[in-house]
Amino acid sequence: MKKIIIALVLFSSVLSFSQESTEVQIRQNELSTNLLDLVAAGSLNITYERLLKNNQSLIASATLFDTFAYYDVGYIEKNSAFSLKVAYAIYFSKSKDHAGFFFYPFLKARAGEIEVEDYTIYDYNTDSSYTEYSKYDINGVAVGFGLGHKWVFNDKISLSLNGELAITLGNVDDYHIDELEARFGVNFGFRF
Repeated sequence: MKKIIIALVLFSSVLSFSQESTEVQIRQNELSTNLLDLVAAGSLNITYERLLKNNQSLIASATLFDTFAYYDVGYIEKNSAFSLKVAYAIYFSKSKDHAGFFFYPFLKARAGEIEVEDYTIYDYNTDSSYTEYSKYDINGVAVGFGLGHKWVFNDKISLSLNGELAITLGNVDDYHIDELEARFGVNFGFRF
């Protein structure tokens, strides 16, 4: 009788272990980076997304060497700008988990200074040239929204395309910067 009870206990524990191992692991976090900003503007972006219930999520993002949209990207000599962004994403797919078409309002705080090459002057008398540089700060707060689409592969790797539009509430008059800022993203991420 003892052997039967021990066998049943062992069998039930093996059965429960096998059931646990076949369950799908629910991933609640995602780390990603904007590859378009890295290539086009030289900005390093790290984004953390906390996946919530009902296809919603909270997003926190930090960007080193940030730029104002893609303004003067080809002429930047020095960049000390840094930004933090928080957003709340809503995914509209009923069949996909945190994937498909999404919308997000956001708030972004940015600080720093950018030095750009304004123009080069060639002096014919001395047969030499020199370059004039200008500095401007991009301190301020931006409020806006974004739209995009996200694909998830093997429930681990994500790829999203997005665009966002924001209005800047900071020092936009210093260097002919418009109040409206448009940005685009090709984001590559990993869920865990």
